[in-house]
Amino acid sequence: GTACGQIYILDAVQCKVVHTLDIHSDRVGCLAWNSSMHALASGSRDSKVKLTDPRSNSVQEYSHHKEEVCGLKWSHEGSCLSSGGNDNQLCVWNAAMSQRPQMQTQLNAAVKAIAWSPHQHGLLACGGGAADRRIHFYNTLTGAQLADIDTGAQ
Repeated sequence: GTACGQIYILDAVQCKVVHTLDIHSDRVGCLAWNSSMHALASGSRDSKVKLTDPRSNSVQEYSHHKEEVCGLKWSHEGSCLSSGGNDNQLCVWNAAMSQRPQMQTQLNAAVKAIAWSPHQHGLLACGGGAADRRIHFYNTLTGAQLADIDTGAQ
Protein backbone atom coordinates (compact mmCIF):
# COMPACT_ATOMS: atom_id res chain seq x y z
CA GLY A 1 0.00 0.00 0.00
CA THR A 2 1.03 3.59 -0.58
CA ALA A 3 0.66 6.90 1.23
CA CYS A 4 -1.87 7.92 -1.43
CA GLY A 5 -4.22 4.97 -0.82
CA GLN A 6 -3.16 2.78 -3.73
CA ILE A 7 -2.29 -0.90 -3.54
CA TYR A 8 0.12 -2.52 -5.99
CA ILE A 9 -0.05 -6.27 -6.60
CA LEU A 10 3.30 -7.49 -7.84
CA ASP A 11 4.49 -10.54 -9.74
CA ALA A 12 7.48 -11.44 -7.58
CA VAL A 13 9.03 -13.67 -10.23
CA GLN A 14 8.95 -11.06 -12.98
CA CYS A 15 9.37 -8.11 -10.58
CA LYS A 16 6.54 -6.11 -12.11
CA VAL A 17 3.20 -4.60 -11.12
CA VAL A 18 0.33 -6.75 -12.38
CA HIS A 19 -2.57 -4.87 -10.79
CA THR A 20 -3.18 -1.48 -9.17
CA LEU A 21 -6.07 -0.90 -6.78
CA ASP A 22 -7.12 2.66 -6.01
CA ILE A 23 -9.71 2.03 -3.30
CA HIS A 24 -8.65 4.07 -0.26
CA SER A 25 -8.50 7.83 0.19
CA ASP A 26 -5.45 7.81 2.50
CA ARG A 27 -2.38 5.76 3.45
CA VAL A 28 -2.75 1.96 3.33
CA GLY A 29 -0.96 0.61 6.39
CA CYS A 30 -1.87 -3.08 6.49
CA LEU A 31 -2.82 -5.90 4.13
CA ALA A 32 -3.95 -9.51 4.60
CA TRP A 33 -4.58 -12.13 1.88
CA ASN A 34 -7.33 -14.72 2.09
CA SER A 35 -6.45 -17.35 -0.49
CA SER A 36 -9.64 -19.39 -0.03
CA MET A 37 -11.81 -16.37 -0.90
CA HIS A 38 -9.35 -14.84 -3.39
CA ALA A 39 -9.67 -11.68 -1.31
CA LEU A 40 -7.21 -9.04 -0.23
CA ALA A 41 -8.13 -7.11 2.91
CA SER A 42 -6.64 -3.65 3.29
CA GLY A 43 -6.69 -1.22 6.19
CA SER A 44 -6.13 2.48 5.86
CA ARG A 45 -5.73 5.80 7.61
CA ASP A 46 -9.16 6.60 6.11
CA SER A 47 -10.50 4.28 8.91
CA LYS A 48 -11.89 1.74 6.45
CA VAL A 49 -11.27 -1.96 5.96
CA LYS A 50 -11.85 -3.02 2.37
CA LEU A 51 -12.06 -6.51 0.87
CA THR A 52 -11.14 -6.73 -2.77
CA ASP A 53 -11.14 -9.58 -5.24
CA PRO A 54 -8.44 -8.39 -7.68
CA ARG A 55 -9.78 -10.73 -10.37
CA SER A 56 -13.13 -8.91 -10.56
CA ASN A 57 -12.36 -5.58 -8.86
CA SER A 58 -15.31 -6.14 -6.50
CA VAL A 59 -14.93 -4.21 -3.23
CA GLN A 60 -16.67 -4.70 0.12
CA GLU A 61 -16.26 -2.02 2.78
CA TYR A 62 -16.19 -2.63 6.53
CA SER A 63 -16.81 0.63 8.35
CA HIS A 64 -16.55 0.71 12.11
CA HIS A 65 -13.18 2.13 13.07
CA LYS A 66 -12.99 5.85 13.82
CA GLU A 67 -9.23 6.19 13.19
CA GLU A 68 -6.51 4.46 11.17
CA VAL A 69 -6.77 0.68 10.76
CA CYS A 70 -3.31 -0.62 11.66
CA GLY A 71 -3.72 -4.39 12.03
CA LEU A 72 -5.47 -7.12 10.00
CA LYS A 73 -5.45 -10.89 10.33
CA TRP A 74 -7.60 -13.63 8.76
CA SER A 75 -8.69 -16.61 10.83
CA HIS A 76 -7.05 -19.87 9.74
CA GLU A 77 -10.21 -21.18 8.09
CA GLY A 78 -10.61 -17.82 6.32
CA SER A 79 -14.15 -17.05 7.49
CA CYS A 80 -13.34 -14.20 9.90
CA LEU A 81 -11.21 -11.10 9.60
CA SER A 82 -9.94 -9.27 12.66
CA SER A 83 -9.02 -5.61 12.49
CA GLY A 84 -7.29 -3.35 14.97
CA GLY A 85 -7.14 0.40 14.94
CA ASN A 86 -5.58 3.51 16.39
CA ASP A 87 -9.02 4.09 17.91
CA ASN A 88 -8.12 1.26 20.35
CA GLN A 89 -10.79 -1.01 18.90
CA LEU A 90 -10.54 -4.67 17.99
CA CYS A 91 -13.22 -5.85 15.56
CA VAL A 92 -13.95 -9.32 14.25
CA TRP A 93 -15.85 -9.47 10.98
CA ASN A 94 -17.64 -12.43 9.46
CA ALA A 95 -16.48 -12.27 5.84
CA ALA A 96 -20.02 -12.96 4.61
CA MET A 97 -21.55 -10.03 6.55
CA SER A 98 -19.80 -6.70 6.16
CA GLN A 99 -22.25 -4.31 7.80
CA ARG A 100 -21.45 -4.91 11.49
CA PRO A 101 -18.63 -6.62 13.33
CA GLN A 102 -19.62 -9.90 14.97
CA MET A 103 -17.43 -8.89 17.91
CA GLN A 104 -15.86 -5.63 19.02
CA THR A 105 -14.00 -4.53 22.10
CA GLN A 106 -12.12 -1.49 23.30
CA LEU A 107 -8.52 -1.72 24.56
CA ASN A 108 -6.44 0.98 26.25
CA ALA A 109 -4.14 1.58 23.27
CA ALA A 110 -3.91 1.07 19.51
CA VAL A 111 -4.44 -2.55 18.41
CA LYS A 112 -1.66 -3.58 16.03
CA ALA A 113 -0.66 -7.12 16.98
CA ILE A 114 -3.35 -9.73 16.21
CA ALA A 115 -3.01 -13.54 16.02
CA TRP A 116 -5.51 -16.38 15.64
CA SER A 117 -4.81 -19.66 17.39
CA PRO A 118 -4.00 -22.48 14.97
CA HIS A 119 -5.11 -24.99 17.64
CA GLN A 120 -8.44 -23.65 18.93
CA HIS A 121 -11.22 -22.38 16.67
CA GLY A 122 -12.29 -18.83 17.56
CA LEU A 123 -9.38 -18.06 19.91
CA LEU A 124 -7.82 -14.68 19.17
CA ALA A 125 -4.89 -12.92 20.85
CA CYS A 126 -4.19 -9.22 20.45
CA GLY A 127 -1.88 -6.65 21.91
CA GLY A 128 -2.25 -2.97 22.56
CA GLY A 129 0.41 -0.30 22.53
CA ALA A 130 2.44 1.33 25.29
CA ALA A 131 -0.63 2.58 27.20
CA ASP A 132 -2.03 -0.97 27.41
CA ARG A 133 1.02 -3.27 27.74
CA ARG A 134 -1.16 -6.38 27.69
CA ILE A 135 -1.89 -9.41 25.56
CA HIS A 136 -5.62 -10.08 25.51
CA PHE A 137 -7.24 -13.44 24.68
CA TYR A 138 -10.80 -13.62 23.34
CA ASN A 139 -13.29 -16.30 22.42
CA THR A 140 -14.62 -14.68 19.24
CA LEU A 141 -17.56 -17.11 19.09
CA THR A 142 -19.00 -15.70 22.33
CA GLY A 143 -17.18 -12.35 22.52
CA ALA A 144 -15.85 -13.23 25.97
CA GLN A 145 -12.42 -12.11 27.14
CA LEU A 146 -10.71 -15.23 28.42
CA ALA A 147 -7.55 -13.73 29.92
CA ASP A 148 -5.01 -10.97 29.65
CA ILE A 149 -1.35 -10.89 30.50
CA ASP A 150 0.52 -7.78 31.62
CA THR A 151 3.75 -7.77 29.60
CA GLY A 152 5.18 -4.63 31.19
CA ALA A 153 6.01 -3.33 27.70
CA GLN A 154 4.37 -2.42 24.41
